[in-house]
Amino acid sequence: MSVLPVSLAYSLVESTSTLLDPVFGGAATAAAIVLATALVRLLLVPLTFRQIAVERRRARLAPRVSTLRATHRHDPVRAASEVAALYRTEGVGALPTLLPLVVQAPFFLTLYSLFSTSTVDGTPNALLGRELGGVPLGDHWHDGALLGVHGLVFVVVLGLFVLTAIVAARRLRRLGQPTWLALTPYVAVVFAVTVPLAAALYLLTSTVWTTLENAVLRDRLVSPPT
Repeated sequence: MSVLPVSLAYSLVESTSTLLDPVFGGAATAAAIVLATALVRLLLVPLTFRQIAVERRRARLAPRVSTLRATHRHDPVRAASEVAALYRTEGVGALPTLLPLVVQAPFFLTLYSLFSTSTVDGTPNALLGRELGGVPLGDHWHDGALLGVHGLVFVVVLGLFVLTAIVAARRLRRLGQPTWLALTPYVAVVFAVTVPLAAALYLLTSTVWTTLENAVLRDRLVSPPT
């Protein structure tokens, strides 16, 4: 594969792995993926502040939303339409909330492609053989013996994923979010089972970042709307 983003990602991960090798040894490439993910999330912090601003405006609109739903309680479709119109008028639609996820997608897809192709620019993809705990980063959970080291590494990664998802889901329920929204952290866990170990590390790192970001920015640094 010679797609430019994949080639650039290959060079970036390879160079970062070389720099981290004295510290992390055989896990240097895995550490490079974690570091690159953290950098991507750091660059997206301004979008997080925009999300917070939208959430605060939505909270201020809560009384008006309740009034609309009460007024049209016998017509759920009309109620939903009126609430959606209010959100559009006030500039608090779904797009700003989803924007960080949308912007992350190209980075994740590039990493997924990098660890799913055997060649880069016509040469063998050396990153596929890089390991974490003896497991190649290009492997899926079903590629090896689940009871051996291969299975243990995936169990640890997915176990951390599940713990993070539980914390995130509990926070969403505590904030009174709808049940379907509170279950969304588990979607990434299910998705992580289907991707190479390198991509699972990206998803895990990004999910942990989101959980910590919520705890610091939303729950501590951002005062409730008045």
